[in-house]
Amino acid sequence: MNSATRLILALSCGVAVAGCASNEPSGREAAPSIRTVTKKVSPEDGGVQVRESATLESDAQRAARNYQELLRLAPDEETKTEAKRRLADLNVQMDDLAGGNNDGGKSLKKSIRLYQELLRDRPGDRNNDRVMYQLARARQNLGQTEEAMKILNELTRQWPDSALAGDAHFRRADLLYRADRYDEAELAYAKVMDYQSKTPFYEPAEYMKGWSQYRQGKFHPAINTFFSVLDRELPEGELLDSESALAAVEKGKTDLVADSLRVVSLSFATLGGGPAINQHFDNNGDPRFYPLIYTALGDMLIEKQRYTDAAKSLASFTQRYPTHALAPAFQTKIIDAHAKGGFRDLVVREKERYATAYDPDSDYWQGGAPTEEVMTALRTHMEDLAKHNHAIAQKNKARGKASYLAAARWYGRIIEVYPEDARAAEINLLLGDTLLDGGRTLEAAEQYTRTAYEYADHEKAGEAAQAAYTAYRRHAGEVAPEERTVALKQAVDIGIRLADKFPQHPARLQVLVEVAEDLFALKQTEQSIEIADRVIASQPPASAAQLRSAWSIKGAAQFSMQNYAEAEKAFSQELQLSGGDVTKKAEISEQLAASIYKQAEAARDAGDQRKAIDNFLRLGTVTPNAKIRANAEYDAASALIELEDWSQAAVVLEGFRTRNPQHKLAGDVDKKLAVAYQKDEKPIKAAAAFSRIAARGSEDGEVRQEASWLAATLYDDAEQQAQAQAAYQAYVTQYPRPLDRSMQARSRLVEFAGRSGDLNLKQRWLRDIVAADASAGGERTDATRTLAAKASLDLGRISSARAKRIPLRLPIEASLPQKKAAVETAISDLNKAAAYGFAETTTAATFELGTLYQNFGTSILRSERPKLGDLELEQYSLLLEEQAYPFEENAIDTHETNLKRISGGRFDAWIKRSYDELNKMAPGKYGRREQADLIYESLD
Repeated sequence: MNSATRLILALSCGVAVAGCASNEPSGREAAPSIRTVTKKVSPEDGGVQVRESATLESDAQRAARNYQELLRLAPDEETKTEAKRRLADLNVQMDDLAGGNNDGGKSLKKSIRLYQELLRDRPGDRNNDRVMYQLARARQNLGQTEEAMKILNELTRQWPDSALAGDAHFRRADLLYRADRYDEAELAYAKVMDYQSKTPFYEPAEYMKGWSQYRQGKFHPAINTFFSVLDRELPEGELLDSESALAAVEKGKTDLVADSLRVVSLSFATLGGGPAINQHFDNNGDPRFYPLIYTALGDMLIEKQRYTDAAKSLASFTQRYPTHALAPAFQTKIIDAHAKGGFRDLVVREKERYATAYDPDSDYWQGGAPTEEVMTALRTHMEDLAKHNHAIAQKNKARGKASYLAAARWYGRIIEVYPEDARAAEINLLLGDTLLDGGRTLEAAEQYTRTAYEYADHEKAGEAAQAAYTAYRRHAGEVAPEERTVALKQAVDIGIRLADKFPQHPARLQVLVEVAEDLFALKQTEQSIEIADRVIASQPPASAAQLRSAWSIKGAAQFSMQNYAEAEKAFSQELQLSGGDVTKKAEISEQLAASIYKQAEAARDAGDQRKAIDNFLRLGTVTPNAKIRANAEYDAASALIELEDWSQAAVVLEGFRTRNPQHKLAGDVDKKLAVAYQKDEKPIKAAAAFSRIAARGSEDGEVRQEASWLAATLYDDAEQQAQAQAAYQAYVTQYPRPLDRSMQARSRLVEFAGRSGDLNLKQRWLRDIVAADASAGGERTDATRTLAAKASLDLGRISSARAKRIPLRLPIEASLPQKKAAVETAISDLNKAAAYGFAETTTAATFELGTLYQNFGTSILRSERPKLGDLELEQYSLLLEEQAYPFEENAIDTHETNLKRISGGRFDAWIKRSYDELNKMAPGKYGRREQADLIYESLD
């Protein structure tokens, strides 16, 4: 080597050959760059510090020019070889420094040509491994990755023991990884690892092998590879906390360890999270740093906002290691994960799991004492659970009781575990609330009592005391009847305790009022009066409502002790305090009235009727609207009747009737009133009373019938025709039997109709008499037949009179049929009367029939004549005489029928009148005879 050569080489010796560098792996989850992993380890000398790139570039360019100048000088073969190699290296280095944009790849291509010449010209050169390494580098920088990998592969094949072999394997593996050929990369990284300590790339190769496995989806192998990295890099011993573990990692390797934990977490997340960790540990054993694995996975999932998955993964730790010292901390992490995700129900569930699993009495502690940290968390969780269930119960009635009791369980446990808690009294009060709303009234009452009286003075004591009283009282209303006395006595005792312990309590007087009521219910009457008097005498005064209640209780108590006068005073006070409450006033008035009524009864029982009457009637004055007033007046009237004070009795009874027309005693009042009026000689008023009795459907049938008859007869006796007529008609309509009385009533109705001139009404009742007799059956008597016969005769006479009044007018063919029909009706009616067989009725009917024939004949003769000539008129008159003649003959025959009855020993006014008519109609035959002769002749 000449001096020029040595000079050029000396000038260039300061330029080091740059080590290989790789970019990060491609893909969604990238591995750190090889620069980071190796800390810029140089494949040649284990890493050298280089100068700034600008200085290096300047030096390299100067050196390259020197080497080119050297080659133009045609040096010896050895110098030429070295110059080519160094010039090629400098071109590659300058391309590196320029970031691959040096001269469009010209320098790299020149380097490749130089490396190829060296390999061709000196195939056995001992430095050819380095030449091949640099050739691969140049090919790589030029983007000829496949060529680069082939060269590196050939390098390791030809020179397996080269110092660059490990580096070549690593570079080839790195290129394979970047080409997404992860299966080949995995094998290549494994080759690097085979060199063990002979290569500085063992640790990065192991790391990248894990990434290659991960990229292939070979998660379990990848996990084992990274576990190896973690086992080497993490500090010795059992590791419980990620933060402290990472802090203890060798300087410069923190990122390596963190990334290894991250890719392990990614693998387990893909495999299924926490359960996958447990399965992996089952198959491969637990690494010494196993808590960190669960923590890392949980933290990563939370970072990705996969809160539910994070919680499940963290829960896998507590499932696998339920007794581990970190189990409570992991349960806290689970709670926090759900909280971050906003899953309130899951937070509640996990809090409940925490509170149950790590309760001081749970198996977790195995008799030991919980840590302060757990006790602090446990206190928070217990109250959160209590409040949560309490809130649910208040919002959701369907879940009410169960949720209230769940809240009560947690409130109760807080008191048990933290008896010295600063808020114990407040929690105890909430326990009482939830027990009460959960339906456990007695337990609630006991807890309220404890809150009120067993803690040092606190602001909730009075509230708890009132709640205790209310709960005991409610409990008394819930128990079976046979248990109620004992339960109510508890309420009374606790109520009095409140009044004594808390004299300024705002509910004190109201509680005393209720206590008085309960004592009265317990039949502790005198004690109830004592408590009521405490309310009445209270200073400052009780409210109007409380005073009213106290007087009410006192009145009821005095009443029950038969101190009716005292009861009246108390009820009077209560009534004065009742204000405008109409309903309440009415209720008090009834009680006041009852106390007066009882005083009246007492006087009556003692035989003092006048005092009893005064009290009965005073009741109506003091309490005019009391329901019992009617009874009092009835009793007063009864007493007045007993004293035969008819006039006053009637006044009282009339007042009763006016005010209580629908009262159940109205019937008895009318009966008493009727008697009083009869005794007082007032028949019309008596009749009105009997009419009301008769009209009342609630009365017995016989009573109504008798009252109806009495009303009619009393009106009749008092000559009150209208009322009597209405009463008789009502009687006949409703009581057709017995027949004899109803026939009397009909007879009176016929008479009343006759007096009033109402012929139609009279006919109606006459026909009613006839029909009643005809349908009487076995009840028919001579008396009823006689009345029926007379009625029938009257009907005949009415028909006869009506027929007689019909004139015969022109045209005769129109009026004659009308007249004839009326005559035939009258004949029929008269024959019916005669058919009864009573002599007087028969002779009367016969006489009337004779006059009817006579009238018909006369009507024909006197009928209106048409306008005719004298001759025609005479002939017309003769014709009428011919038509009238038969009727005159019938009249004579009918009257003679009456005369023939004389021979049967019958002679009366109607026979006499028939004779008189015959004397007029046939004077030649009957005009000269004396009545005695006629009678005598008829007897022959």
